[in-house]
Amino acid sequence: MWAAGRPREGSGGFTLLELLAALTIAGLVLAVSIPTSQRMYASMQYHGAVKSVVVILTSARYAAVRSGAAQDVFVKPDIGELTLNGKVRQVPSSVELEVVAARELNRNGVGVIRFFPDGSSSGGAVRLEHEAGMWVEVQVDWLLGRIDLCKDDCGGPLVQL
Repeated sequence: MWAAGRPREGSGGFTLLELLAALTIAGLVLAVSIPTSQRMYASMQYHGAVKSVVVILTSARYAAVRSGAAQDVFVKPDIGELTLNGKVRQVPSSVELEVVAARELNRNGVGVIRFFPDGSSSGGAVRLEHEAGMWVEVQVDWLLGRIDLCKDDCGGPLVQL
């Protein structure tokens, strides 16, 4: 038995040393996880931007084949914007766009990649580069209108408009 006002031997509770150890471990976990989560967020933004570019280009190709009319994708590298049929896709400000497109179609700093009803295109490429150093080039084949990703030897640097 135990007397009133006296804690039992081995009763629950934490010592100050145990609390400090737990807080130290929690602080270390936070110190490691916050930079990792920031890098993961930046990576997710970049991959989302790449996916958006691929989706809008692929959609333009399918729309051209389906409708029997040429479809234009307007790429505005200075503001990071792609437009197809009035629908605008904005890439994050941390992702820089560069575009190569047919000179005859480009308009005042806006690159135009055109897809034709037979599935072909005017050809071109859109390069996306994240400020963290990640980059990819989305290439559009002029003959087949096929959209490919290139990360290594992509045929030289892109010339900005």
